[in-house]
This record gives sequence, structure tokens and C-alpha cells, in this order.
Amino acid sequence: MLRRENILELLSTNLSPVTPWLEDSSVTEIMVNPGGHVYVESKGHKRYEGKLLSPTAIAIALKALARTVNREAKANTESSIVDATLDDLRIAGALAPVSPDGAFITIRKHQDKSQRPTLEQLVNDWKSLTREQADKLVDLVIHQKKNCIIAGATGSGKTTVTNALLSKIPHHERIFTIEDASELHVDVPNRISLVTNPTDNLTARMMVKLAMRSYPDRLVLGETRGDETYDLIRAFNSGHDGSISTVHASSSEAALEALEMLYQMSLPSGASIPAEMVRRYIARSVNVVVFAERTITIVDNKPVTSRSIKNIHLEAVMN
Repeated sequence: MLRRENILELLSTNLSPVTPWLEDSSVTEIMVNPGGHVYVESKGHKRYEGKLLSPTAIAIALKALARTVNREAKANTESSIVDATLDDLRIAGALAPVSPDGAFITIRKHQDKSQRPTLEQLVNDWKSLTREQADKLVDLVIHQKKNCIIAGATGSGKTTVTNALLSKIPHHERIFTIEDASELHVDVPNRISLVTNPTDNLTARMMVKLAMRSYPDRLVLGETRGDETYDLIRAFNSGHDGSISTVHASSSEAALEALEMLYQMSLPSGASIPAEMVRRYIARSVNVVVFAERTITIVDNKPVTSRSIKNIHLEAVMN
């Protein structure tokens, strides 16, 4: 099984100019664009570091990465796209001509568990949500055990808020987490962490079913985005109160629409449910929708990224 150290060594060997940022725990995103232009994001600041790599070096690194996940990256085929999640790294990229300007690689480094902000830090230091919002979420999701969807765009802080909220779960509960990378952390003794691997047909849907058969109090799905949606909503509506998942969406309303679409797409073969019935079912199953927003402002001629909770909707009703 591949380990983080193996991947870091591979990347350092083939992309040596970016090694300092691979080793820097404050860096969360390394973007190697066509032509060798490198951008780095750290602590909410995205900066351009220069043209540091040759197109050939990027392509070689991408092909080497593909081989480590038992694929052969080839141009003009589906395999020219590489998408790999290994431990706490998520790497995506593509060769030309999928990317007509040349090969690119994006490396996301998930924060070490010891560096992930607590709910108190999100309120006091990061200003990502107010004390009133934090208390409301803890009351609704942790104490009242309302099922919760946290929505937002990529990089909006959905997982950060989820982790901070999970830290409030009582230690007597049994928790199952399901994700494609090790981002979630639940500090309770009775917990099971499941990691998907679509390459080996270990899908999120399979993991949700496994979790439901394993006596969980709560189910936490890192991201709802495919055919696991049908089983997730069933889990939400079958006694696993206080469960949580995230979804990519541009608003709270759009999150519910996305869930409806994903639910319809994930129905068992041959099944058909009227849209109105699906909406009612989701509205009963999802009690709280949180929308996380990512904004970029210019400070001293530099872009600064901030993440905040824009709104919390309770007992959402779908039209």
C-alpha cells in the first residue's frame, strides 16, 4: 500500500523546486500550471512563486504518479487524467491535449490533525463564524441531534467546520466516518474510520451500507457526490440522528437541489420516485443546512482568502 512518504519522495524527485512547500505544514495547496508556473496557498494567502518547472518535468511527474496508482498516463485517452487520493494528499492533473497548454498538477495537503482549528478558534481567531452561530450548531447538531448538510464551494471550509463540530460529539457515542482521504477526525473511543478506493471498487455507497449494518449512532460522510446519496438519505431518516455530510453547492437552496438530483441519479436500477415525493423525503431527513462561503479580497495588492459561515437554515423545506 502506498504511503504518504512514498508520494512525497516521488514528487520531490520529479518536482524538486516545489519541495519546500511540500514540507511546509502551513501550505495547503500547490498549483503547478502549464508552462511550469507555480502558485501556492498558505493560511488563506495565494501567491505566485514564479516559472519554476519545465513542461517536460511536469509531464514526467504526472506519469510517474499514475504508475504508483497502477495506471499508465497516456495522452489522448481517459488515462491522461490523473486523480489520486493517498493518505492526507489529494493530487489531480492532466496531460496535453486534455490540457492544451500543457500538463498541470494540483496538490492539496490536508492539515495535520494537531493543526486543525477548534470551534473556539474558528470563532475567536479565524472569525469564520460568530459565537451565536457556533452555539446554535452545537445545540442543533450535537445536543438535539439534527441531521446536517454543510454546503459550499471547493475550499470554502466545509471540512474545517465539520471537524470543529465533530470535536463536540460526546464520548459515549459510536461514530462512523466515510471519506476518500483522511480529513475527518473524531476524538471518541468508539469510532470507525472508513476510506473509499474506487480503483478497487470500494465505493462510498458500499461504505455507507457497511456503516449502517455496524450499529452507528451517527454517520459522517466526508462528501455526498454520487450513488451513495440514496443510502445516505436513508441513513439520515432511519434513526442515525445527528449525522453529517458535505455537498458542493453555491447556496443552501442549491445544496438541497443538488441532493435531489444526486438522490434521483442514485436510485436502484428500475426504480422511479416522483420529484415531489423525493423533495419531501429529503426535507424530512435533512434538518439543518449550513452554507460556508469563500471570499477573496485584495489587501496590500495581494489576494487574501477568507472563509465564513454565511447562513444556517433550520428545518429546510424544498419547494
